[in-house]
Amino acid sequence: MKNIDLSILPHGDMPGDKIEIEQHHIEKAERIYPVLKSMLTGPKTVVCVCGGSGVGKSEIASLLAGMLRADGIGAYVMSGDNYPHRIPVENDAQRERVYAEGGREALDDYLGSQKEIDFALVSSILAKFKAGESPISLKRMGRTPEELWFDEVDFTDISVLILEWTHGNSDNVIGVDIPILLNSTPAETLEHRRKRARDKGVDSPFTTMVLELEQTKLHAQAHKAKIIVTKAGDIISFDTYLKLMEAQNG
Repeated sequence: MKNIDLSILPHGDMPGDKIEIEQHHIEKAERIYPVLKSMLTGPKTVVCVCGGSGVGKSEIASLLAGMLRADGIGAYVMSGDNYPHRIPVENDAQRERVYAEGGREALDDYLGSQKEIDFALVSSILAKFKAGESPISLKRMGRTPEELWFDEVDFTDISVLILEWTHGNSDNVIGVDIPILLNSTPAETLEHRRKRARDKGVDSPFTTMVLELEQTKLHAQAHKAKIIVTKAGDIISFDTYLKLMEAQNG
């Protein structure tokens, strides 16, 4: 990979988040980058890297930002996981409460909705970026109540804002120019989640159900993606994506 020091890669701004760059991430990013770069227009572009939890969004977003910087294009990686209304442990508890009270249908209605996430704040940040405002106040959300604050970030020399987030391609997000979908099945994401060790019970039945519901939402939004990437790293059309999903679902 050209002139990029992996030890100083830019990465998402969620406190305490970890990335594990592996060879398959590098190969995937190298395939995506020339396609992405050809789509960049205007002084400010918002890219989202979306996909199921643990599919490698953080790693791919970091690598793409590093490649952009190596080409003299200012890039910043913004983590959408900073923008739920509740810190992770409280949001997990709310998900379980919603499920206990209303079952799978109620949980599906809550996940990735405006009840769970401050989409208005995310969209306002994207609008300020595209309008050339700087600095912009960005939220930081760690794992505890004490790890919740706002930072002023200088976007003067940033041309590409990369939003890495499961919900980056949601209809509730306004302002994304180039959605990139990293496709995978729920089962394929679990190993990566274990490596990142973000939460306990990562492979519990409840977590598996959440991943399945997330996958359904991602599938419904996939038609908007401008770049779709398979688990193997191939860039495919939406029609090919549909055939692939049909084959996976038997």
